[in-house]
Amino acid sequence: MATGTGKRIRSRRRPRRRRLAPEARRNELLEAALEVLRAAGPQHVRVEDVTRAAGAAKGTFYVYFDSWDDLLVAVRQHVLATYAAAVRTRIGAAPLETWSAIERECVHAVDFIVELGEVHEAIFHGSTEDVAIPPASSAVTLVAQLLEAGISAGVCRPVATDLAAPLLFSVVHETADGIARSGSREAKIETMLDLLRAWLRA
Repeated sequence: MATGTGKRIRSRRRPRRRRLAPEARRNELLEAALEVLRAAGPQHVRVEDVTRAAGAAKGTFYVYFDSWDDLLVAVRQHVLATYAAAVRTRIGAAPLETWSAIERECVHAVDFIVELGEVHEAIFHGSTEDVAIPPASSAVTLVAQLLEAGISAGVCRPVATDLAAPLLFSVVHETADGIARSGSREAKIETMLDLLRAWLRA
């Protein structure tokens, strides 16, 4: 479907479902929103693109979201929850008992931010930037938990995580931004890891 800018949105059209639990329908809308935001870029997407991709009527959108910004906040929360679940799954399979495991999670975080592309700007730094992220869901809280696990395992220096976690997140975020701007992923990742080794490795 072409937008007013002439850009065509290609999204996988889901089959309509007559009966779906409210939470399942809401999650379907969130997944559809993320799909079309990634495919076309936030500036080209409208409410009807989201509902079409979800196989829902346009009016269904407003049953779950008061506005477009309300949807973006919900997408942000969905993205954070999905990423946190993936981190916990990886840690469950391979606990943070080595320094290389800490590095692995930092690299995963960089790649995650880069892969979000323009969606990252829309859900974290656009019109919803002033809407607070619940502390329990924030990336900084997750980083603090990773640091605490590393300290407990003896692979990280015993730093004050309330200060170190936001600083570490800033390093990861700036690394991702640098890759998005100019590429050279491997060189920028290695620079980040050199900094983290000098700062945090026990």
